[in-house]
Amino acid sequence: MKSTKITKRLLMLLGVVLILLAGSVAYMQVFGLYRATPTAQRAAHSATETADYWAFKPKAGTEQKDTAIIFYPGAFVQSDAYAIWAKDVAQAGYPVYVLKTPLSFSLIAQNKADIAIKNSHAHHFVIGGHSLGGVVASGYVAKHPKAHITGLLLLASYPQEKNHLANRTNLAVLSLTASQDQVLKQANYRAAKAWLPKDTRYQTIRGGNHGGFGSYGPQKHDGQATISNAQQQTAIADRVVAWLSR
Repeated sequence: MKSTKITKRLLMLLGVVLILLAGSVAYMQVFGLYRATPTAQRAAHSATETADYWAFKPKAGTEQKDTAIIFYPGAFVQSDAYAIWAKDVAQAGYPVYVLKTPLSFSLIAQNKADIAIKNSHAHHFVIGGHSLGGVVASGYVAKHPKAHITGLLLLASYPQEKNHLANRTNLAVLSLTASQDQVLKQANYRAAKAWLPKDTRYQTIRGGNHGGFGSYGPQKHDGQATISNAQQQTAIADRVVAWLSR
């Protein structure tokens, strides 16, 4: 009887995975991937690329901090689209690992952070993500209440209720949004504040939009940014470094 229940659960899980894969493939066939801009691609040249992530490290001679960021990309966004701000944060001494996920869809690689953590020399980790990637990052943090995971970085994102983090008093959280973002569901974002620690830092980048948290061009249904992508990338890096340095 027990074996039958386990088999049914495995089949259900397999069914969910297949549905996600089919949906991902269908989406990409219709809309395609959000590809990194040439500027982001050039910034990625400073990173070490592996099959699992882009690793942005501080330059030789720069003091390397003991905290690293492990970052989940937004849905269907190529990982090197985050290279500009990741490079800048790394130059401030904080290594950044931007994860690669199958079909550029973080939901089907929710534990990918394990690989970067294993390969990093850092002792403390901030798990982060953009949009759907932030949902996955929140879930990872909720399921790994370990001392070495000290922070959560959310870019235009929020946790699901099932990944409640409000009682994690030792968890630092930075939540960045943008004033022109028309993709983020504002009602859900506001409601999700109840699931984050009370001392979470909420900051808004004036003039920025949803796609501007990476560098991959216009995003469907997004608002029009009133600042350049370069300005938004700088704002992200500056705010993240200031928060990490607190």
